Amino acid sequence: MADHAAKDISVAPIWFQAQRVLRTLVQVGIPSFLTFALVLPQIISALGLPVDSSLYLWLLTAAGVVTAVATGLSRVMAIPAVNVWLTSIGLGSVPKAAAVRQAEAEKVTADSPPQITDGSDFAPAGTSPAPSPSDK
Repeated sequence: MADHAAKDISVAPIWFQAQRVLRTLVQVGIPSFLTFALVLPQIISALGLPVDSSLYLWLLTAAGVVTAVATGLSRVMAIPAVNVWLTSIGLGSVPKAAAVRQAEAEKVTADSPPQITDGSDFAPAGTSPAPSPSDK
């Protein structure tokens, strides 16, 4: 069933994959380091527990791990096959409805013969095409 859903949507490749990873690094890194390095030690101290260097180091390590995991997940989500799957469940880089419409448009384009849009394909041989309303 997953193959059927993947064929019914069309998702363009994600632009600037490295930039998305760096943005995630900043978006997650700043709050996690602020929380783990500044806020949590104050809360622990307010509870009357000692905040020594080993606890502080552990908190900084936790902030680094949280940031690294989020950054890694961001990179994995930018892989085209993963992005198609995420789109099929409504979490992709484009809305699922837009991906379905794009797939339908690509199918119509692939199945249709080339079209001439200037009206010359409807004019009898030896005559000029009918003037369009904009030519008047």
